[in-house]
This record gives sequence, structure tokens and C-alpha cells, in this order.
Amino acid sequence: MARRTTAYRRVAQDLRDQISDGRLKPGDRIPSLTALQETYGSSDTVILEARKVLVAEGLLVARTGDGTYVRDRPEPLRLLYRQPEDREQPLFRLEVGEAGLFPDVVVVEPEESIPAPAAVAAALGVRNGRRVKRVVRLFRHEGAAVQLVTVHALASGKAPAAEVAVEISARPASDAEARALEGVVGQPVLVATQVERPEAGAARVVETLVLAERFTLVYQPGAAAGS
Repeated sequence: MARRTTAYRRVAQDLRDQISDGRLKPGDRIPSLTALQETYGSSDTVILEARKVLVAEGLLVARTGDGTYVRDRPEPLRLLYRQPEDREQPLFRLEVGEAGLFPDVVVVEPEESIPAPAAVAAALGVRNGRRVKRVVRLFRHEGAAVQLVTVHALASGKAPAAEVAVEISARPASDAEARALEGVVGQPVLVATQVERPEAGAARVVETLVLAERFTLVYQPGAAAGS
């Protein structure tokens, strides 16, 4: 099972790379099942699983009786950085008008007190294992998942004060993250990590995740609250 899992991911990644670098263009028909089996030396089960992943990611579209094609993809929607006055609101908002309000919020993991993960402790400048409060929220718009936000905040006491810092990176989605964002495991996500160590109030780390295919995170240092 582990070998098959590795094989379909390898096939999916190679086809993903071909789409990304333009060897396979929007509207192109991908090779047949038989041709892909010969190319990758894999079983039909492996090829079908790889194809299913890319269809779920929105990279391919299957047309009954006509094969599988590279899908035309719309430009990702922009999510702009806006430091909110309400700390329960997300740090990023959709660029256009009322869409930025995110009225539909789902608590994926309710608040709980946990030992600080090593990365969180390092970001806050506190010892490993210090208690933090964690809550995970999913912000949706018009029924669709937009951003998954995880907040780790000090449960008590203070961290050394520092300016707010934001870092944006990319990585594959975990199974839980993909399910929450209505994607597939391993799909690329953009991650914005904001570290807040204010003079007053709880120090915290806010991690925002979005599917890279659907959204772009735009960080504007110094953006006014609610602007």
C-alpha cells in the first residue's frame, strides 16, 4: 500500500509539473490511460488515482467518452492583509467590497489549552511547553471555504514585546487542512504566519492557510485596521 501511495503521488506530481511549466497547456488532452501506464511503468490503479487527485485539485477535467483535459483556470482571488480591530477577525480579507466580511465562520477546533509547539514557543520567545490557548477557525464565503486560521495565544503572563512580524510561505496541505479547505491532501497551500508580541494584551501566533490555486495572499505592511 505504501509503495502504491508513493507511486500515484509521483505520477500526479510529474503531471502537475508539466501543467505548471506549460508542457501541458489549458485545453490539452493528457495521454491515454494505456500511454500513461507505459510512460510511468505503473498499474492502471496508480494512474487513475493520480488523475483523480489532479481532477480534485482543479487542474484536470474528465469528459465522459472524450478523455481528460487540462482545465482552464481562473486567476486566483486576492486576499489583502488588513490588521483588524477585532482579534477574532481574520488578518486577510477578500479584495472586493462586502466579500471581505466573511460572515460564515466555522470553529474547526474549539479553544483548548495545550503545551506550546516548539515553533510557536520560538516565535513568541518563551520556553518550550509553556501553556498556550489554541483555536482553529474556518472562514467561508458564499458557502465555499476560503481560509483556515489557527491561533496560538499565551494562556497567561507575557512574552517579550516586539513588533508584529508576518511571513508568507508555501507547502503541501495536510489531510486535515485539505479536508477543511475542500481540497486534497498534498495540494499546495499558502501560509501566512503573523507573530504578535504587544506591550499589552496576549502574545500570539496567527497562521492563515489558503489553497494556492484559488487565492493569493497580499501582505501590505502597515495596513490600517479595517481599511
